[in-house]
Amino acid sequence: MFAPKKCGIRYEPPTLVVEYVVLATGKLHRRCMPLRDVTANSNSDTEARKFKNNPKHGKYLEKISHERLSRVLGKCIKYMKGAAAIGSGKPMRLNLDDDFMGSANDMDMNKLNDSELQFEKSKMNKDFLEKQIKPGDPDYEYDKEVDFGSGKLGAVECDWDESENSDFSF
Repeated sequence: MFAPKKCGIRYEPPTLVVEYVVLATGKLHRRCMPLRDVTANSNSDTEARKFKNNPKHGKYLEKISHERLSRVLGKCIKYMKGAAAIGSGKPMRLNLDDDFMGSANDMDMNKLNDSELQFEKSKMNKDFLEKQIKPGDPDYEYDKEVDFGSGKLGAVECDWDESENSDFSF
């Protein structure tokens, strides 16, 4: 029996990679499954189902959820669509890690085209709405004050912050 540890893709050549442990021996193995039939027009859900039902590869994928496998294959298909869009073997820049991107602070929004920018804004808006605390919620506090200067690094002292006088001398 096998216990999968990692599941991912290699873009060139398109390959599904699964790292798994053989439970009988405890050894870690890597299995590379080429994505020969997957194209830019493929459906990730259908391809995931084909891989799970494949007699050659299915035993390594049975403990990986269908959703996860579909998501990983979807990233490869998205990559292929980018390569097909510009008509060469090199893909255009795409955000392939929709789920694992982290925060929007890590990317330069000025370099995105209009459709990518709208996509990122919709993700940020969705995240905001999930975290938003409204009146009536149990965690809602009317006038919440937070002191950000009491961290491990402490606040940086600046002379201009200290001035009580609002008049400037030029």
